[in-house]
Amino acid sequence: MASMKEVFIYPDLHITIDDAPIPVPGDNDIIVKIVVAGANPIDWKAADEKVAQLIHGDLKAPLHRNAGKDFAGYVHAVGSKVLNFKVGDRVIALNHSSGFAEYGVGPAHTTAHIPDNVTFEEAATTGLAYTTAALGLFKHLRFKGPWAPSKVKTPLLVYGASSATGAFTVKLAALANIHPIIAIAGKSGDIVSSILEPSKGDILLDYRIGKDALAQEVRKSAPELHYVVDSISNNDTVDMLSPLLAREESSYVFMLGGPHQERLPAYIKAETPFAPGLWEPTDPASPDGPEGLNIAPKAFTHAFFSYMTFALQEGLLKGHPYEVLPNGLASIGDGMVGLRDGKNSGNKYLFRIADTPGLGSK
Repeated sequence: MASMKEVFIYPDLHITIDDAPIPVPGDNDIIVKIVVAGANPIDWKAADEKVAQLIHGDLKAPLHRNAGKDFAGYVHAVGSKVLNFKVGDRVIALNHSSGFAEYGVGPAHTTAHIPDNVTFEEAATTGLAYTTAALGLFKHLRFKGPWAPSKVKTPLLVYGASSATGAFTVKLAALANIHPIIAIAGKSGDIVSSILEPSKGDILLDYRIGKDALAQEVRKSAPELHYVVDSISNNDTVDMLSPLLAREESSYVFMLGGPHQERLPAYIKAETPFAPGLWEPTDPASPDGPEGLNIAPKAFTHAFFSYMTFALQEGLLKGHPYEVLPNGLASIGDGMVGLRDGKNSGNKYLFRIADTPGLGSK
């Protein structure tokens, strides 16, 4: 059986590069020969048992040692039910794990074509952040999609707007004509400043001005605020942002679950996009009950991954700023430590597989 190299991440964030079989596609799978893989904060958190159990609230939470979720490359093989992809296509794929390797498994509903005008590097910055942002805005908050832009003024606060998930939330909100957008960031706020439309009431605020000044500016921009998307999601953000929401029909989207959710006042509806649910066989929110087939979430991502290809090709959507670490798969451990320690400064860490020492471009 043909083999490949695959990275395993351990709780102390050291890695090993091991031999593994090249995956074989299931009926609805696409096998991708990976050119560029991208890292996300959840990758290091899932490698640490204590953090993973805190997030999942389950001492038996599954640990995904090959934690890579975002990867871009060429289609290597397709399953029997895959209709829109063929061998050789350039694609970006998202999966719960599988991306820190030479070959990865892309489920058909979370795989998209990469337009010719977009590099593998830019494409690899989309994936999980783009999908989580779309889930938050259009599945949980139930805004109309960017193909049916809103005609109603609806203030939206996005905290952590310079993070990858926050930035894609701002980008998708602007495409869906959701305004005014109150984007809150720090020193990397320029990542979203060009997207905002001051003529529609959008503003960029620096969280470093302090809690009281921040609250004053938010209330000035949106006296009646019903929607918050919190890309940082911790005790401090909940305590700071929840008092800004109206006491009726308000929703707070947590981009990261955990005990901090319990600090949210009962009159505010808590929403938590959970991308791993996209690959489960059943959907707890199904109209057929908790054992109903996972049809709606798959249809959702089919639509939004097709839209991503269109939006990238038309220049409506851009990727996130990134930094390519120098040694391919061998740099993944450094990337995990950098993410844990907050050294990425708004950039997404990427790894070119061909840069792996001793691997070359085979």
